[in-house]
Amino acid sequence: MKLLFPPENLVARTSEVDYANWNYQFFIKYIQRYRFKSIIKLIGDREFNNLLEAGTGSGIFLPELKRHCDNLYACDIHDRIDVVSDLVSKCDLDNCFISKQSIQKTSYPDSYFDGIVAISTLEFVDDLRASIAEIKRILTPDGHFYTICPMESSFLDIFLSFYTDKKPEEEFGNARQFVTNELEGNFKIIKKGTMTKLSGSLFPVYTYYDLQK
Repeated sequence: MKLLFPPENLVARTSEVDYANWNYQFFIKYIQRYRFKSIIKLIGDREFNNLLEAGTGSGIFLPELKRHCDNLYACDIHDRIDVVSDLVSKCDLDNCFISKQSIQKTSYPDSYFDGIVAISTLEFVDDLRASIAEIKRILTPDGHFYTICPMESSFLDIFLSFYTDKKPEEEFGNARQFVTNELEGNFKIIKKGTMTKLSGSLFPVYTYYDLQK
């Protein structure tokens, strides 16, 4: 699967947990891009009217997501929204609307999005339950919420420690211990999978979901 990524020179780091440059570096790029490919496989041939990426970071996924919707929205809490807007402009993405706001509480109308995407986002929010409630509020009754979250994994921790010089608990706190439980307790699971199929139960690097409320 070939995804549409912007040129590396258009992608800027927007926060201390935004590792957008990893998507262009050998070997780590294969793990990074796995997350995006998982979401696109879940989306399949579905097309959305209004699609939101919550926690867009650098906006690296926006060119690909725009292929799957009429109107694309993106939000994040960082202070470099101008950088994301510049990427959108230089990639000629029409009907793409960027704003600084937290998924814990947004200004979007009720039942507005028929698709919401959050990649490696929920493990960083201050209030996970508030974020889940907000996602359910702005999602249409038959809308889909696609997300992928890191699991507690010694395999993943080795790479994180090598590339970030941080301990896993510095990066995630204890969020990885309960994100999946909260998701599965608050949404209907349409599809769930792990990286990888054969070793996912033993070495759960990432878990991805297609969810409905």
